Amino acid sequence: MKKTILLIAMTVFVAMGSIAQAQKIATINTMKVVDTLPMKDSVMAKLAAIEQGYVQRLQDLEAEMQSKEKEYQTKQALKASPAQLELIQKSFQRLQQEAQETQEAYKAEIQQEQVRLYNPILELVKKTAGDVAKAKGYAHVIDNSQNIVLWSGNPADDITGAVIAALLKK
Repeated sequence: MKKTILLIAMTVFVAMGSIAQAQKIATINTMKVVDTLPMKDSVMAKLAAIEQGYVQRLQDLEAEMQSKEKEYQTKQALKASPAQLELIQKSFQRLQQEAQETQEAYKAEIQQEQVRLYNPILELVKKTAGDVAKAKGYAHVIDNSQNIVLWSGNPADDITGAVIAALLKK
């Protein structure tokens, strides 16, 4: 009996100790923070410039394909030789292949540039979030930009506004 009471008392004591050491957790919406930063505009401008180059090239390729299609139809109507028609078809297929490769190159370059341009911003946000969290006594910060945090009992645990204010002061 004494052993049972002692075991229960020790369990309660350990449980109370772990509750007393509970760590505070803050949340932050990093996408909201990044969206409010002026440096995001320069990133967007650089990405738009890359995109414009590819858009122009794809428009040029589309115009060339339309021209080849019209040429094919004209030659076909004029009863051109099968060799001439085949030559136009191959040229059209090369243009289609080039357009597909251009689109793939665009996607790859945009993705690489996004990573390259956004990483310094995200590192700055991460560092500032850590500084703000430490100053407010938080042990951990969870990014809630994807609505992962389903519920928070204390809206004051969201440090998004404090991080934005700290970054805008810099």
